[in-house]
Amino acid sequence: MQLNPLRDNSELPAGSNSDQVFAIAMRATRGRIDKAFMVTRGNVKARLGKGESTRVNALNEAWVQTVEALQKGAYAAVVSRLHTSEAALSWIVVKETLDVGEVPTGNYTFEVSATEPVAPYLFAIKHLECFNDGIKVSFHADENRVGGVNQGNSMVTLRLLDKDDEKLAEYTGSLLPGDIDDNGNSKYLPDVIANRTDTLEVLVGATTEIAPTSSAYGYDGVTPKWASSDVLIYFTEGSTTYAVEDAQRAASQLEKTQYDYGYIASGGTKSAPLMDALLGLMHRVNRQFRFDVPGDLDPEAAVAWVEQMNVSGRDSAHLAHAFWAPLKCNDPTGINPRFHLGTATLNIAKACARNAQTNAKGFAPKNYPVAGRDWPVDRSGIIQTYTPDDPEMNLLARAKINPVIYSVYSGGGRYVWFDSLTCAPVDNSLRKLISVADMSSSIDDAVTRFAKDALQKPMKVAVKMTTDFLQTLFEGAEASDWIVPSADPEMGGAAFRFVVAPNEASPYDRMDVSYWLRYDGTNRQTFVTQTLSR
Repeated sequence: MQLNPLRDNSELPAGSNSDQVFAIAMRATRGRIDKAFMVTRGNVKARLGKGESTRVNALNEAWVQTVEALQKGAYAAVVSRLHTSEAALSWIVVKETLDVGEVPTGNYTFEVSATEPVAPYLFAIKHLECFNDGIKVSFHADENRVGGVNQGNSMVTLRLLDKDDEKLAEYTGSLLPGDIDDNGNSKYLPDVIANRTDTLEVLVGATTEIAPTSSAYGYDGVTPKWASSDVLIYFTEGSTTYAVEDAQRAASQLEKTQYDYGYIASGGTKSAPLMDALLGLMHRVNRQFRFDVPGDLDPEAAVAWVEQMNVSGRDSAHLAHAFWAPLKCNDPTGINPRFHLGTATLNIAKACARNAQTNAKGFAPKNYPVAGRDWPVDRSGIIQTYTPDDPEMNLLARAKINPVIYSVYSGGGRYVWFDSLTCAPVDNSLRKLISVADMSSSIDDAVTRFAKDALQKPMKVAVKMTTDFLQTLFEGAEASDWIVPSADPEMGGAAFRFVVAPNEASPYDRMDVSYWLRYDGTNRQTFVTQTLSR
């Protein structure tokens, strides 16, 4: 008898919550600079630092928008921290002091070194999360009693704290290379840390134990004795004037990150290099980019600002969505006085909250754009600083800019995203609608993910499994009112059509997938006529 490994034919295509996550390139006072990282509502202030006033630096608006978005619907944010070549990360070096006879005193100094230290030292620490406001370092060794006498202890607990003594991390390990625990795993301190995080690098010097005479050994009565530093400023941000290469680096980090996301936010940036980099990222990753047009501009100036960025001339311009909010409001984080705060990231947060509500077939109501009566701007202290007239509203619509203004509905007035246009340079096409961009990018994402699953399968199997998947996907989209019957003769009255087949020129190793969909539109204009009858 031979028992073969279990075969699992029960797996169904699974979605993700990437459409509840947004990406942003921003200036922050904390956060690693070597790659993009993820923050959530629970850790955003610990990971990005406390916000600073926009009066000090206008770039600080992105911090406000990110914190607000995580509070109001976004599941997480993938952050690429902007920095220049002047940013400098140093080592924190812990050394034991020696007396005049070169005998260890049991006391320690904590230094910052721009280069990797040379022995002798106890620890060398590189904290990759790059806190502008510095960190504190503490360590402690428990008593090691042998025969009733305290002996040196190679097991050390290393603790990192922020400047306000909030504990950031704590690790316990051995100073002896090759030391292993009862399970055969390395308990050497650098290995313990490397197995738990990639945000910290630790080197151990020649010292292999903490002596009983050390200020970090044992207890003072019932209180553990810790050797602790003052605040150590080990990272220098440098300039906050970002050049083209700095913006491109930030976009590249968002492109290469392992974290998935469904939207890109501008964070209120007015930087032409950063806008250019994010527009390029939008096209390469096929994700929607929602950006703010400065709210202190009048309509003509707002149009000129967007035209200067040449948004409509970009590849995949239908994925770019512009929002102009001539509104001052209270800072939802309480840092700034009332000011013009962009609404694009808040719009993304509302979309993320909407996307979390899926039906039985797994489809979110993305055919409902985040605009109009049901989507008020829920901020306090709003003051509208400019009220466009009808010709100016037409000017904004022709420029594909969505105003965020006060409007009156049957239930009363409110501040809303008044329109839902993409920046696609078209007048009468589904590509002009944000809801269509939302749905079509989601369909593309689902199809390409499954197409990767079908790679390295026999061609006949790949064609059949992809065909079955598309049939189920598009039937679900139609049942969810994403797509509707088409009037195109080639569609034959259907809402979708697709072809999956081996490529004619390379039938052995290439499969072609094509599909045609008729998305439902959005009612942007209603014409009402009353007729008096006799």
